[in-house]
Amino acid sequence: MTKNILKILGLAIAGSVFSSICASAAILSGMDRTDFQPAALDPTPFSGPSILGPTPSGTYSDLDAILGFRVLAGTGSGFEGIIDLGAVSQFTANTSFTLSLGSIGSFMTTNFGSDWYTRSTSGQVGKTDIQWGVVATDNSTSFSNDLWASRNSAVRSTPWNSGATQGIPSNDISAAGGYFNSGGAVAAGTTSAKKLSSSNANSWTSYQPGGTHGTISFEFFNPSIEGNTSTVLRFDSVPQGGTATNLGTFTWNSDGTVLWTGVSAIPEPSTYSMMALGGLGLCGVMILRRRRVARA
Repeated sequence: MTKNILKILGLAIAGSVFSSICASAAILSGMDRTDFQPAALDPTPFSGPSILGPTPSGTYSDLDAILGFRVLAGTGSGFEGIIDLGAVSQFTANTSFTLSLGSIGSFMTTNFGSDWYTRSTSGQVGKTDIQWGVVATDNSTSFSNDLWASRNSAVRSTPWNSGATQGIPSNDISAAGGYFNSGGAVAAGTTSAKKLSSSNANSWTSYQPGGTHGTISFEFFNPSIEGNTSTVLRFDSVPQGGTATNLGTFTWNSDGTVLWTGVSAIPEPSTYSMMALGGLGLCGVMILRRRRVARA
């Protein structure tokens, strides 16, 4: 009896260690891939109210997150897009949902081509023609100059560094939001998407690498907050003078839907270890019961 118990405990411990190592390797390698897709979420747009985030308005306000993109080549060259995502406070480590943005897929196809998601004709190696990112700031609410910004983990693996003063990027983001408000009407079928000229002094494009305001994003994020259309972008909170932390990831799908996945929604390796340990323990109990029945 004692030998059987020791065998079962040994198997359980070995299985726990093995599954922990495997889970850690799988999660870490998967999260560093630029095409990582959160499997826990249903990508079907508007499939149920439980996964839909708050509906943003068509007006940018301080502390709103904005998704912006520029066009490197092809259909839509000379233009860009900005989509107001609503209050940045909704994007926390503990929330995960599909954003309620309307028919972004149709908006993209109409204005930037049916191949907008996959097109790569600019000659810039490894880059799709559309480059996107997400930012937010507290510029005029608490005047804190706190920032929030996306990050391609394949380019930068750790959260952005906070600055002692972040007034310049905060002003830049606010100016891009102001251009969104003055740049024309919200596109039909969407809640808050606009096609805008990329030549404006406060355009999204002007604040990206190669734009009129310098060689890095919003004169602060080096080299860029952007990624390819299929890149899953991490989203960091970057408080002025504080410590930056990752909150989760944004995913932009080929049908135009945008997903938010809070970092807490990604299972820790220990979760898989506990599951494996419990499964092995259950198997051990079943084996012992069968042996007892056989002896009887």
